[in-house]
Amino acid sequence: MKKAPPTPGAAPPETEREDVTRMGNKPVLQIRMLGGCTLTYGEKTIGDASYHQKKPWMLLAYLIAFRSREVPVEELINLLYPGEQGARPTGALKTLVYRVRELLDELGLPDSRDMILMTRGTYAWNAGVPIQIDTDVFELACQRSGAAWLTPEERLELCMSALALYRGDFLSKAMGESWVSRLAPYYHSMYVRLVQTTAGMLSVQERWEDVIHVCGRAIQIDGYEEQFYFYLIRGLVRTGQTRQAMDRYRQLYNSFYIELGITPSAEVVELYQEIARERDRETGRETDDLAAVSRFLLREDRLAGAFFCELEVFTDIYNLEARSVARSGRSVYLAMLSASMRDGSTPPMRMLNDYMEKLAACIQSTLRRGDAAARYSVSQYVLLLPAPSAEKGQVALDRIISRFTDKYPRCPLLLRSGIRAIDAVLT
Repeated sequence: MKKAPPTPGAAPPETEREDVTRMGNKPVLQIRMLGGCTLTYGEKTIGDASYHQKKPWMLLAYLIAFRSREVPVEELINLLYPGEQGARPTGALKTLVYRVRELLDELGLPDSRDMILMTRGTYAWNAGVPIQIDTDVFELACQRSGAAWLTPEERLELCMSALALYRGDFLSKAMGESWVSRLAPYYHSMYVRLVQTTAGMLSVQERWEDVIHVCGRAIQIDGYEEQFYFYLIRGLVRTGQTRQAMDRYRQLYNSFYIELGITPSAEVVELYQEIARERDRETGRETDDLAAVSRFLLREDRLAGAFFCELEVFTDIYNLEARSVARSGRSVYLAMLSASMRDGSTPPMRMLNDYMEKLAACIQSTLRRGDAAARYSVSQYVLLLPAPSAEKGQVALDRIISRFTDKYPRCPLLLRSGIRAIDAVLT
C-alpha cells in the first residue's frame, strides 16, 4: 500500500491502533470518519447525522484529521468563513469552539473541555487523550494484509475485518470540502484494492455467498467499479441465481456503456456468455411436446415491435443471418442510426441518454417483429432489417427519423442513418 498524503494527522504508535475499546478501567474514545463522523465514549455516541448544523462538525473533524499539529486561527477562518476578515470571523470561531466543546460534553468525557487546546493563536486536538480512530485501524489492517508471512486464512481474516471498518468514503457528508476531497481518494483507492483482493481470495475458496455480500456492499459504496460487478455476477451465477446475475449485468451495462460511454471489458462480456449458458441449462427440460417448448421460448414481452437486445446477442444474430443469407440468398441489411448535435459538438451525456431512450422507443414501435436492434455506442443504434433492397430499408429508417422529429420537434440532436447489405458467410 502506498503511503498516505502528508496532510492527515501522523499515525499514532502501533500499540495505540489495536482494536481495543478500553484502556485499563476507562473506555477509549472511539472515532469514526469513514462514512460519516461519529464519536463514541462508553455507551454514549454523537454523530454528524444527528445534527443539522455543519460548521461545528467541520471544525471537529478538521482538528481530528490534522491532530498531529497546531492549526493557526487564520487557517480555520479560511476553512469555515472563506472570504471574511477582521474581528467578526475570529469571534465566530471562538463561539464555534465553545459549541464543539459542548458537543463533547454530551459524551461524558472526564476532560471534555480539554479536548481542544488553544495556544499562541492556534487550536489543536489534545494528543494526550487516548483515542482509536477507524482510518488508522483500516490503514494498518490494509498494510498488514500484504505481509508475506501471513497464511491465506490469516490474510483473508484480516481483509474481512478491514472491510467491516469501511462504512463509506472518508467524511462522506462533507465531500464538497476541498480538504476532504483531497484525503478521501486515498482511503477509497485502498478500499477498492482491498475488495478486489478479498473477492479474489473468496472466489478461490468458492465462498460465493461471501463474495456476493462483499461485492454487493461495495457496489453500494461505489457503483462504478467494474471488478465489483464481475465478482458479484460470478458469485450469483455459481449459486444458481441466474436471473439476479442477468439483472446485475444489465445494471453494469447501463452504468458503464450507456451512462459513461465505456464498453465493458472482454472479461465481463465472457461473463455475460456464461450467464446465458447457465440460463439455458436452467431452462432446459426433457420433453417431447414441441408446442410446450414453443410457448416457453416465445415470450410475450418480445412479440411487440423490433427485438431489442444486448450487443452481444445482436452479434450472434448477425452471424446467424450472415450464414442464412449465404444459403438462402435473401436480402438482410445492417443499418445504423447516429445522433449528434446539429453544430457538430458533443452533446451533454444526460441529455443524450434521455433522447437515445426516446429514439429506442421510436425504433421499436416503427419496425417489425422480424427486425433486431441494439445500442452500439452512446450515440448509435444498429439494426438488422430484412428487406428486398437497400432503398426499402432506407424507407424504414426514414420513418423512424420522421416519427422521432415529429414527437420531439425541439430536440437539438441531428439523426443520421446508414445502411448496407450484411456480408454473407459461407460455411
